[in-house]
Amino acid sequence: MTLFQIILLLAAAFFAYQVYMHIQNIDEDAEPMFGQEPEQIEKEPTADERIEEADRAYMDGDIDRAQRLLEETVNRFPDLPEAMNKLAFVLAKQGDAQAAEEQYRASLAIAPNDDMTHNALATVLVSLDKEGEAEEHYKKALEIDDNYEVTWFNYANLMQKIGQTQKAREMYEKALQIDPDFEPAREELENLK
Repeated sequence: MTLFQIILLLAAAFFAYQVYMHIQNIDEDAEPMFGQEPEQIEKEPTADERIEEADRAYMDGDIDRAQRLLEETVNRFPDLPEAMNKLAFVLAKQGDAQAAEEQYRASLAIAPNDDMTHNALATVLVSLDKEGEAEEHYKKALEIDDNYEVTWFNYANLMQKIGQTQKAREMYEKALQIDPDFEPAREELENLK
């Protein structure tokens, strides 16, 4: 064997050793093989998990935290009407009716045939003194589902606010036809007598 061949053999052995060490380092960083315990992997919460956490925060009285969680959920899942509606509800409770209106409108852009969202948006619009728009949303909610006493009750409240007491009376009565035990409608009807 010549000196040149010995140098080539040593160089090949050196590079083989370097490749071997590199492979060893890759294997140490690799995911566990079958049969080994996997490390605890932190996964991102789903939209439902985030909403449930926000619901718990709200029920515990931590409305600010509920709002933050719902804002994060809406940002992470921008096409989820449920998260938008819950955020709008919390914003309205916080006194930010304008932001609540925006969230309800965004929700309706995705799910335009949701009677509950039309009902909720109408209620927010009433608080913003946008009675004409509110009435349109109550009508739309009733077109979708006219068997929900709360929509009739809320619409009746609007009619009473704008001075149409006869229409309000009829709507309170309709709410009671749907649910005879619906006390808020019964009380308002008594107040109109």
